[in-house]
Amino acid sequence: MRFLVIQHSQKEHAGAFRAMFERDGHQLVTCNAPLEIDHVDLSNIDGLWVLGGPMQVWQTGELPWLASEIEVIRHALLDRKMPYFGICLGHQLLAHVLGGKISQADESEIGLLHVDKLGHPQLLSGVSSRFPCFQWHSAEISQVPAGAEILAASGSCGVQAMQWGETASSVQFHAEMDSGTLRNWYEIEDCEEMLRQEIGHDAVDRVFDDLAALETELSSLQTSLYTNWMSRITN
Repeated sequence: MRFLVIQHSQKEHAGAFRAMFERDGHQLVTCNAPLEIDHVDLSNIDGLWVLGGPMQVWQTGELPWLASEIEVIRHALLDRKMPYFGICLGHQLLAHVLGGKISQADESEIGLLHVDKLGHPQLLSGVSSRFPCFQWHSAEISQVPAGAEILAASGSCGVQAMQWGETASSVQFHAEMDSGTLRNWYEIEDCEEMLRQEIGHDAVDRVFDDLAALETELSSLQTSLYTNWMSRITN
């Protein structure tokens, strides 16, 4: 299968999921949205992944390419009925396209934190009822779209995972994160310094050790999300 992955920086890629797609013989077609969204071709694309970024859903006036991206997502979802998986900004864009509301969060979530499953959602089958994940967001879904199901939440964010219909899924947390992905993020200008400002020098200095300590749990989360989503779109 061929999946279009919309990124918002060359360095913010699908992380740990890339190896899973490659292992299973799937092709990832990447689009760096700020530069390439106006040239997207959805022909021969079997599903859409939309990743995170530092911009906010409501910044379409400042970022015309973001308005174009929203239209691409709308066309893929509503016209082509294309399977979708969103991460962070991609989670919020899914809700926005479907008529939900995105707002500034009362409290940002940044760093390695925990999220709680709500019930026994199929997307999170195999995931612990409380699981660790990497977060970096200051906005959140404040009103879910009609027909959407909330699958997970945290103390600071009520919509950490969402399902709409059979094949549109999304998560607020950075499910793709592993040590290599974070090292790539650090290649983005001021990224590491911004993280230090947000969570402090001590937390940043030990973040790679913390990721290594959580490698088994994070890998299990990634495997479950990938396997469960793929089973929904291929059955």
